[in-house]
Amino acid sequence: MKIWKRIILGFILVTAIMMAVDFNSLRENIRIIRQVDDLELSKRKEMMESYRVSYLLQRIKSNVREILLEAEVAERPDEIELARKDIQSLIPKLKASLEELRVATYLGFEREGEDEEQLEELERLNALLARVPDFFQSLDTLLTLQGAQKSKEADEQFEEVLEPLARDMQAIAAELTSGSEAEIQWAIEQLNDRVKTAIRLGVYLSVLSIFLSLGIGLLISRSISKPLMKLVESADEIGRGNLETTVELDTKGELQMLAGSFNQMARELKQKIDSIDNVNKELLESNKTKDTFFSIIAHDLRNPFNAILGYSYILSEDYDKFDDEERLQFIKEIDRSSRITFELLENLLHWARSQSDKIKIQKESVELIEAVEGAISSHAAAAKVKNITLINQVPAGMTLQVDRATFIVILNNVISNSLKFTEDGGNVVVSAWKNDKTITLSIKDTGVGMSEETRSKLFLIRGNSSTLGTRSENGTGLGLLLVKDFTERNGGRVGVKSALGKGSEFVFTFPE
Repeated sequence: MKIWKRIILGFILVTAIMMAVDFNSLRENIRIIRQVDDLELSKRKEMMESYRVSYLLQRIKSNVREILLEAEVAERPDEIELARKDIQSLIPKLKASLEELRVATYLGFEREGEDEEQLEELERLNALLARVPDFFQSLDTLLTLQGAQKSKEADEQFEEVLEPLARDMQAIAAELTSGSEAEIQWAIEQLNDRVKTAIRLGVYLSVLSIFLSLGIGLLISRSISKPLMKLVESADEIGRGNLETTVELDTKGELQMLAGSFNQMARELKQKIDSIDNVNKELLESNKTKDTFFSIIAHDLRNPFNAILGYSYILSEDYDKFDDEERLQFIKEIDRSSRITFELLENLLHWARSQSDKIKIQKESVELIEAVEGAISSHAAAAKVKNITLINQVPAGMTLQVDRATFIVILNNVISNSLKFTEDGGNVVVSAWKNDKTITLSIKDTGVGMSEETRSKLFLIRGNSSTLGTRSENGTGLGLLLVKDFTERNGGRVGVKSALGKGSEFVFTFPE
């Protein structure tokens, strides 16, 4: 056989071998990618359901706390009923999530077999499921006790049984989440190893083709080894955690398909990891808000309660030691502290409902002068105590398209805030005017004003704290947070103009 024929035959043979190997390698890689993707999908499902179980448990605990708190106050039975209904709606969701978690976990075992770590994961899942009947039984017992007005027994049931069970279940769910993340990372590493193996096999075949096809084989090996080395480098980069890595090849065909699959895999992995990071950030932010919320409750509700308890104890123990004027003064202090406590609780409940999206905005046409007059009337007694003049300069016939209930909360909080920080004998003026397609509402006082630093933190939950008024009036620091939240929900904006010693002006802009 002539040399050129041998060369051609060798070239054809090497080419045929490489095409067959490349096709088989591509098919095997696609199969592996699908298997790993299926495994990652099941673990992703398991991880998300673990998050959801923990979230639903937290929601149920929060509603139970609200029921117990409202039962002690005994002023808002409708809130207890709402919390009960919310719990009843959450129970089937929790059961469904637990079932989805169980199915996703066992599905992962079917796809990859069982080993020691997976058996440990199965034990954790069984431990979680084993606590479910006790949790629901404890919840049912607590609700029954609370419905029978047995608040003390209900509190004990929550603290001694329900809360520990829920905490254990959340801890197990967190362990399942962590395990799923580790298995996803393991799947990525396995995929990288398989791709590297396929790449190395291709390199070896390229070297063999050099010897078999002489000079032609050299060209072929170069055309194959270069993109393959790019894949190796990209696989190493992804293995080191650089998910921004992409493979750019000048060739076409199977290698380009493999590079496309590789790039698609990297993009999907980055999206999923970014999604997990976002969920973690949201959970951290939620926990920070919750901690701030409870610190406000612990700090600002203690003083008025201490005053009520203290004066009540003095009157009950030493009633005859005081004359009528002194007893009347004690009663006035109890009344003042009770009103402060009511205002604090009202703002706290508004804030809690706002954060859980229980407040629905239903806009209607509100006569502005009447709404302002109503708010002024409700604060007339407080203004009279400090000899402060409340002035309504809103023109007649001016209307706003807002939710009436939340708009009243806005007016009450800002007017109350102005009274709190205005010296005796001062003024609070409410005025309004029309602009181009907007209506501006101003609430201006002659109070003590505020610094630039205070203004910058006025509408932030962290860094926002209550400040004593000119007569040591107390507050939660939540009033102005509610004002900003409700204003924006009604499509408006709020701004503040103030300087120390020159009073403050809250300016609202609403669409006409």
